[in-house]
Amino acid sequence: MKYKKMLALSLCIVMSMSCVSCVREGYDSSNYEISQEDTSEDESVQNVYSNYDAVDMEGRTIKIGIWWDEYWDSEYKSFEDITLAGGTIDSEEIMQMKLDAVRAVEEKWNCKIDFVNLGWDGIIESINTTIPAGTPECDIYLTDLQFGLDAVADGYAQKLSEICPYGDVNNSQMVFTKNGYLGYDDYFFACSTSAPSGAMYLAYNADMLDSLGLEYPEDLAARGEWTWDVFNEYIEKLTVDADGDGTTDVYGFGTAYTLAISGFAASNNCVIAGDITEGLSDNSSIEVFDQLYKMYVEDGTARPINDDDWNDNLFAVTNGKAAFGFTQPWILIQEKENHDFEVRICPAPTGPSGDDSMSPIQIVNNYFIPVGVEDATYVYEIFEELNNWYLGDTQIRDDSEWFESAFTDKAQIALATEIGNKSNNDIWTIIDDAGAVSDVFYSTCVNKKRTVSDAIEENADLLQEELDNYLSTAD
Repeated sequence: MKYKKMLALSLCIVMSMSCVSCVREGYDSSNYEISQEDTSEDESVQNVYSNYDAVDMEGRTIKIGIWWDEYWDSEYKSFEDITLAGGTIDSEEIMQMKLDAVRAVEEKWNCKIDFVNLGWDGIIESINTTIPAGTPECDIYLTDLQFGLDAVADGYAQKLSEICPYGDVNNSQMVFTKNGYLGYDDYFFACSTSAPSGAMYLAYNADMLDSLGLEYPEDLAARGEWTWDVFNEYIEKLTVDADGDGTTDVYGFGTAYTLAISGFAASNNCVIAGDITEGLSDNSSIEVFDQLYKMYVEDGTARPINDDDWNDNLFAVTNGKAAFGFTQPWILIQEKENHDFEVRICPAPTGPSGDDSMSPIQIVNNYFIPVGVEDATYVYEIFEELNNWYLGDTQIRDDSEWFESAFTDKAQIALATEIGNKSNNDIWTIIDDAGAVSDVFYSTCVNKKRTVSDAIEENADLLQEELDNYLSTAD
């Protein structure tokens, strides 16, 4: 769907920074020599550069398929003229360490590293054509779950536990974190980090609250008083017809509709799609859509969705068109110079079934190694060593300057970290190809053709079918 793709595109900017019978037939991990250093008594402090003894890769180029420009590869000559995609600039010290890592891997393994920008449509085509043909274009693919989960479910990925049992991703996970979705727990991996750069937050225009003498929501939340009822009172007061012409100029709430659904679902302890059974028909989900209906239809406090401009919805708070809205760090950073008012974050208000245990949904990009890649163990090991440019010093890796720059003070940074580290496994935006959840929102809150209960009843089975399609091949 158009809206899912736009969400995925917006989320992928954050990252600068599972299939049965997927492994090559006859694979035997005993073919690979394990470094003696890997048998240290303290496995938690294994030298990740010593999972396997290096072999001569005979000048082979290890290709990593992505959909933006990344310069950290064998063509990376120096850091002076390198600007990383997404607008993030590392310090000279870190850039030099990354350059050193490239050179070390090249020399140790006699290989080359190439990040290949295939484009959004191109990487999907590459995965879906070259892997089933038995000749994957890339040795590693970075995927958004929108197309990555389909690829793994179709049997295109190799099992990490089988190709690199001694790798960091199957042990300490200092370099790579293994991520599992809907039972596919042995295929996806992402760069480990302690900064929740992909988190989603409820942001607000602090100047507007100050003008009305409203207490900051994070203070109410600390006392357990930040609820949907109080939130509704706030956004009603913050919905403004400034010039008295009968048209609302600033709404109390505004964001992309996918973020609105996911944010209020998390605040109500609701998982729409994250297990074997759909959650759309659960009472907690009905409460979510009742709340959205109240905002978008009954009270008119939520800014109508702009179907022609996704970013107009996404940037509603930072553009001064809404007082509250769900957002992400990259938006706060990117839009900081485009407004002259203070934007703060706060916990999402707690719903009637909520308990403040879930964060708003987080979607991260994940790598996988495709079926058909030769010497997949060494490919993984080379990539792990490349990504351990910080040589195990995670304090260097987790330099949080970029993440922290999104927020106004230390208390806000601490709050952002706390919220971002809470769990959420709801991936309805990824699996809902049939648009069941979107239809509930549009038919009730936009087109106003059905009641919430009728819309959910008509779409719950459709969402369950979507889940079943994935679960039928999960481990």
